[in-house]
Amino acid sequence: MCQFTARKLHYKLYGLYVPSGRRDVLSSPQILIIDFLGYNSGTPENMQILGEKYSKIILEEKLLLQSLLAEIKELSDKELEYRLISVSESLDNLFSIVFIGEFSTGKSSVINALLGEEVLPKGITPTTDEITVIKYGDRREEIAENGCRVITVPQERLKGLFIVDTPGTNVTIEQHERLTQDYIPKADIVFFTIGAERAVTGSEARLIKFIKESWLKNIVFLLNKIDVAADDQELGSLIRHTRDELERSFGVKPHLIPVSARLAWEGKTASDSELLSRSGFEALEQYIFDTLSEEERIRMKIRSASEFALSLCAETEKVLDGHIGRISEDMQRLDEYGKKLDSMKDEIVGNASQFTERIRSRLLEFKTRGIEYIDELMRFANIFKLMNKQKIAKEFEYRVSRQTVSELEKDLDAMVIWTEKSARTLLDSTLDFYNRSMKPDISSATTGFIYDRTRLVDTVRKELETKRKAIDPATLGGNLVDSARGAVASVLGVQVGSLALGAAVVSAFSSLLVDITGILATVAVMATAFAILPRKRRDAMKEFGSKVDALIEEMISGVSSQIERDFSGIKIQVNDSLLPLRNFYKTEKEKLSESRARVNGLKSGLGEIRERAELKS
Repeated sequence: MCQFTARKLHYKLYGLYVPSGRRDVLSSPQILIIDFLGYNSGTPENMQILGEKYSKIILEEKLLLQSLLAEIKELSDKELEYRLISVSESLDNLFSIVFIGEFSTGKSSVINALLGEEVLPKGITPTTDEITVIKYGDRREEIAENGCRVITVPQERLKGLFIVDTPGTNVTIEQHERLTQDYIPKADIVFFTIGAERAVTGSEARLIKFIKESWLKNIVFLLNKIDVAADDQELGSLIRHTRDELERSFGVKPHLIPVSARLAWEGKTASDSELLSRSGFEALEQYIFDTLSEEERIRMKIRSASEFALSLCAETEKVLDGHIGRISEDMQRLDEYGKKLDSMKDEIVGNASQFTERIRSRLLEFKTRGIEYIDELMRFANIFKLMNKQKIAKEFEYRVSRQTVSELEKDLDAMVIWTEKSARTLLDSTLDFYNRSMKPDISSATTGFIYDRTRLVDTVRKELETKRKAIDPATLGGNLVDSARGAVASVLGVQVGSLALGAAVVSAFSSLLVDITGILATVAVMATAFAILPRKRRDAMKEFGSKVDALIEEMISGVSSQIERDFSGIKIQVNDSLLPLRNFYKTEKEKLSESRARVNGLKSGLGEIRERAELKS
């Protein structure tokens, strides 16, 4: 890439560079900016006026650009960063006039005619295959410097500026286009050369759009080869057509200078004032060397830099707004899913009633069969049977408990399977939502909001996937069985250990029934047994029924509470997994909003700089 500056610079003062060997200017800030930019041909009074005004403006502008660069670096937007650095560096260079155009439009011929010397080769084939920089020098000399061909010409009017010739933009060698596009950011003004013998081409239009829209460069259009017009009428028509075409294509009135490099060259070499007048070069030279005075060049540099920086401020704000909007959208989705998660959890817990009601139904049937059995058992005719506790327990198990045991075990197994499936469904729904709503960004950035968000999004996804895989049916089933066992132990006051639920119910009620019959066995031989047996039977039936009712409520309450705890726990795990993303968004939104406020402040400062640059001394 071709890069160059005004001279080798070794010292720095408040962001402004001082030429090597000129430390004495450190005590003369009013002259510093003049020497810094190469404007050393004016009177001391003019130099002092320019220095006092513009050195301060440029210093302030560079500080604002540095502050903007800091904001852009936080975004890790390399494109914006590159563009801002390019415009900032342009303030450190001499004023650059860059000639651009397609091959055969006569850029080199225009420059030769402008200088009145054949500095550049010309021909009908591509003659410029590299960037050529022409600047003032004590003698004519050509050297290679930083990938460019540098030609020094001893013309006083070249002091303080560069004239740059670039490869034709339509040459097929890719390096030519790359060099041309790489140098456009460093141009202070672009002279776009168009051939009068043809219309503006598509590639020319694209390049002009790139220069104007991407870099906001000042463009002067040179309509070269106007000598193809047969007369003044045809020339006027040609100029109007070109101007209208440019205005129609780009929406602005173009600054168009019609010229003929051929007539200018012939006029200068032959000292023919008529040819020179017809060539239009007097207007071109007046614009470059008079209109673009020393002060105007500085003002144009400052104005161009501020205008471009303002456009970058707008782009930076757009990026910041995009990030803030992305955060708001993601946070809204997270909030909406949080409500959906609550609803899904409540629905799952509510659906558990299909199993608890089935348990209620089983135990009510058990209650009915048990009461019927007690009513049949506790009769005077069964006095001797009541004395055999082991026989009663076996008969109770066979006639009352056996069906209930089988049904309860099936119901509980079905509930465990349903619970596991529901838990996986809840986490599957979370992952589906997450994969649809929290998509990582494809970016080459290694820092900044997009990079951090993408990493965190991936981390949270992996954690959710891990939680889904970690669902353990044995744990869920064990929790439910333990809650049911706890209900049995609480209501009947017995320890059931690790028995299955059905077996625990049978064991507990068998013990209860034995206790009841044991009381009767002690009075069975008594004469009063016949009288008290009906009352004891009623009491036993009532106690058995009450215990079953209490067990039903305790078991359903315990199992329902366990379901609530299990799925509340899953919901908490999901929310805990999403919490780092929520916290990240909260922090980043504050940072991005603060950055946007700072950029808005920089816009105000740059706008003021632009206005001050408009005021001539």
